[in-house]
Amino acid sequence: MTPLPWSLLPDSAEVGPDGWLRIGGCSTAELAAELGTPLFVYDEDQLRARCREAVAAFGDGVAYATKAFL
Repeated sequence: MTPLPWSLLPDSAEVGPDGWLRIGGCSTAELAAELGTPLFVYDEDQLRARCREAVAAFGDGVAYATKAFL
């Protein structure tokens, strides 16, 4: 299996000391155990930063366009 390129993961993605992927400081192993899989995990800090970048680039009317684009 080909590993996922790091560039596709959130900026906060890292491999924890236990060898599991961590996103935003949260262990994906713990999240999967608690919530089940499949599971979508978002990094709130990165998501908010990208939204601020979009508003800075396109103005306040970006809300729908960003939703549709993503």
